[in-house]
Amino acid sequence: MNNENLISIQEFCQIYEVEIIFLDQLSESGLIEIVQFDQGSFIIRDQIPELEKYIVFHKDLDINLAGIEVIQYLLPKMEAQEKEIRELKSIIQFYKNWAPRPHIDWNENE
Repeated sequence: MNNENLISIQEFCQIYEVEIIFLDQLSESGLIEIVQFDQGSFIIRDQIPELEKYIVFHKDLDINLAGIEVIQYLLPKMEAQEKEIRELKSIIQFYKNWAPRPHIDWNENE
């Protein structure tokens, strides 16, 4: 793995003002990957957007690790359902526009 894609855990924690134990807990729960080398522990830079979300959940919203795990489990399911709803609405709209409308002759009974 290219060293340019890695950031040391110490550096990350200093920048984002989080404790190393928080990252360890995220790693143990499988939410992030920590890479170990002789020089120390690192995270992959591509994980930073996810980590920033977890930090907001934890620090700003006071959500514990179990809560973050639940959110990460439910969010993709909710997004999939929202996508399915949009698709179904599109199909309904198509059939609404396509279906022939009944013709009513109001003068028929006169």
